Amino acid sequence: MPNIFATGWMMLFQQMRRPTGALQALFTVKPGNVYDGDTVEIDIQRFGEKVAVALRRGTGSNLNDADIVTTKEFTPPTYGEAFPADVADLVNRTAGVDPYTDGYAGYMGKLMGKLMTYFMLSMDMVTRGVELQASQILQTGKLVLTGYDGNTVYELDFKPKATHFPTTGTAWSAAGSDKLADLEALGDVIRADGKVNPTDLWFGATAMRLFKADKEVQKQLDNRRMSIGEIMPRQMNTGAVYQGTVWIGSYEYRMWTYPEGYENPQTGTYTKYIADDKVIMTSDQTRFDRTSARIPLPLGPDPRLASLVPGRMTDRSMDLDVTPNLWCTPSGEQIMTDLKSRVLLVPVQIDGFGCLDTNP
Repeated sequence: MPNIFATGWMMLFQQMRRPTGALQALFTVKPGNVYDGDTVEIDIQRFGEKVAVALRRGTGSNLNDADIVTTKEFTPPTYGEAFPADVADLVNRTAGVDPYTDGYAGYMGKLMGKLMTYFMLSMDMVTRGVELQASQILQTGKLVLTGYDGNTVYELDFKPKATHFPTTGTAWSAAGSDKLADLEALGDVIRADGKVNPTDLWFGATAMRLFKADKEVQKQLDNRRMSIGEIMPRQMNTGAVYQGTVWIGSYEYRMWTYPEGYENPQTGTYTKYIADDKVIMTSDQTRFDRTSARIPLPLGPDPRLASLVPGRMTDRSMDLDVTPNLWCTPSGEQIMTDLKSRVLLVPVQIDGFGCLDTNP
């Protein structure tokens, strides 16, 4: 018996959060950072802060050497995310479209919609992968990237000084901790080694809560005769939360928290990019680079699908560089979408940042 009752159709609901990339935004593309090939090299010169010394009368000038160069070589990791599209599925109703309208949508239009969705999801996954790079570099000075099985597939140690990644002598959650002194000491180390003034603090959730609750911090912020900081949180479009400013020692810091995270590839659990007990210290003068090796695809996509491939995709706002590809089975009944990228974040100025572990 036919259904004679009128039926409404509600708008499709998709639960999705696009990646923001506040940490990787610190790493930017410089001339020469996008290249063809496997490895990339950089020459590095470091100069200290030597002072001229007086000479004894009648002696010659002091001799100095300003030509010492260190060459570093890096090989970017490869990311590749693929989704299969079976043309037999095109007879199924498109999510969010009522069955009567969907029946007249046309197979090509439905196919294009699927392919664009798959490329968007792949690009989001790669963006999160690069954000994980930034997270690891800023908190450890190293990269250890693992696969779904938990095994390490890429490892790179940028050789930071241990003094830039200290652990507090007393946990911030314990009585007697001196949070301002801990941060001041790390700031002094970054100034001495990196030759830059530290400007930003990125707090993990627990570290921020303990910092705000500290009586010495509150006393400093509540001083009526000196303007040395303020707590005034506001959400930024990068996903980070600007918490305000504070003077610690000789430097004024912008304070940030970053609640964003990702699904752990081994456990599926939500994991924050910044660990709860960590405080990352950076400078807006520190050089952080993003490098990108172009994916070799000299023959282009399958000729039958060439008109469907969007071409090399770059996101200038996030400096993302990805290469999409499509191919299909000989019968043309299954199409594979593939998105590859070879992006590496490089803390060129390795002494220009640090991270404090507040929970020994």
